[in-house]
Amino acid sequence: MDRKKNIIVERRTNMQKIVFTDKTEFEIMPGAGLNNITVLLNDFVALGKFTETLRKKGNLDSVQFKQDELITGEYKKLALSSSIYSNVDVNEDGKVLATFGFREKTKLEITVETIQADQVTQDGAIMELAEMIGGQA
Repeated sequence: MDRKKNIIVERRTNMQKIVFTDKTEFEIMPGAGLNNITVLLNDFVALGKFTETLRKKGNLDSVQFKQDELITGEYKKLALSSSIYSNVDVNEDGKVLATFGFREKTKLEITVETIQADQVTQDGAIMELAEMIGGQA
């Protein structure tokens, strides 16, 4: 019986995680690669919350992989490599396993995002200026 407790403790201390830009962390299965990651979730409600994390604007700008608290990989400017999940399954414990992948954004994608962000800033400045000028008339 003591041996089982040791095995459980060992598994928990060797836990791998993925950490997103907003600092949310999720447990992932061992052996993950950037284009093949399987997340372990308690149920389908948790899968929905994880999906929101993946889709959250800017949340893939910085992604870390951790083994316990040691960072084993860090990536910037990622995108999902396909729709969301390539596979979703339920294991014998009733946990949900969802497999997905990332790819690094292209220079063109990063440039377009930068231009769009600059345009939003510029639009705001133009509106402020128009309000100031309109208030003086």
